[in-house]
Amino acid sequence: MKLDLSDIAAEVGKQFHYDVDEDCADAEGLKCIEHVTGHLDFTNTGRLMVMMGSLSTKIELECVRCLKTYVMPVSVKVEEGFPIQNPQAVMAGHPEVFEPSEEDPLFVENVLDLTEFIRQAILVELPMKPLCDEACLGLCAVCGKPLGEGGCSCKNEKSGSPFDVLRDLLG
Repeated sequence: MKLDLSDIAAEVGKQFHYDVDEDCADAEGLKCIEHVTGHLDFTNTGRLMVMMGSLSTKIELECVRCLKTYVMPVSVKVEEGFPIQNPQAVMAGHPEVFEPSEEDPLFVENVLDLTEFIRQAILVELPMKPLCDEACLGLCAVCGKPLGEGGCSCKNEKSGSPFDVLRDLLG
């Protein structure tokens, strides 16, 4: 969803409140269980469009140890500033040439790409190595069964390491 903030950008000090209720089912890299909800408050400070608020949702992740999927609640506090295109020039019909920088591809010509912003804000909050539980034992290295479900019938024998030959030689 694109959120046009040109009206707010035209007047210094103007504010805008937006209640978020976005479906992120199509967001690349995320598997949302429910809509992203929250609120965003925008304020024109003259040169920057300041955005503050909070977002929350539930994301389905896969545990890196046992490979089971689990649901993780995610809450994000948002504090961001975007450079405003010169509003006086826009109102006079002579907008200055505004090249979006690589840092702010989400806010071009006073239009915020809200869907992409939400996706990025949530991705930053996700753990690099998701765990269903800190005590998760993972999978058996031999048979692949989950160790947390009563284990497996495999014997915990030492694997055939190439260094076993050296150990035998050294006694």
